[in-house]
Amino acid sequence: MSVRQKHYLVGYGSLLSHDSRSRYSNIFCPNLPIIAHGWRREWLARGLEDLQTCLGVSHDVSSHLNGVLLPIEQISPELRNREQDYQFIEVDYSRIEAAQESPLVQVELDKIRANPNNHKIWICANQHKIPANIHYPIYQTYLDTCLVGCFDMGIENFAANFILNTHFWQHGWINDRSNSRYVRAAQVNQQQHQQIDQLLASLQVLQYRKETIL
Repeated sequence: MSVRQKHYLVGYGSLLSHDSRSRYSNIFCPNLPIIAHGWRREWLARGLEDLQTCLGVSHDVSSHLNGVLLPIEQISPELRNREQDYQFIEVDYSRIEAAQESPLVQVELDKIRANPNNHKIWICANQHKIPANIHYPIYQTYLDTCLVGCFDMGIENFAANFILNTHFWQHGWINDRSNSRYVRAAQVNQQQHQQIDQLLASLQVLQYRKETIL
């Protein structure tokens, strides 16, 4: 009897948010916080249909990013549609480690390492690598979705590491909280908004945001 292949997706942007991924993409699974080595997170993913710039990744042996490992049944047509501006690239299981000691994460990683041929790990790499601008901005509500997902991990400095290991903040970032333009925005309360802004300011990136009211 053949063993059914199991798939995992590395979520490094809005998929970090359980609220967003469950409500908009029907991805229901626990958070499995991980570090993916050899990948750099960047604000370079141009979303042609949604007229925005999202997070993407580039392969870079000297970089790493924190994210969440999502067990999925398959790369479904719905998932491909969600990630239409990306390509699915297989990730070497040896480049994935738990973000902290966690029995839940370790069980999954042990399964993969014990039988790598029956487990596939994927990451979505953006096809277009273009900095944001006024016509394709970075939306604050998209970033809020990513960061509340980081908060949900319950790991100290997980959100700070997300910010520090993300590149190209300097272009086209606007504050759309008063009129959200991100189609899969998570529910974020005022206290979380304040927490996010304080963190962005402390890490010296908030200066790049334009306080534009759309």
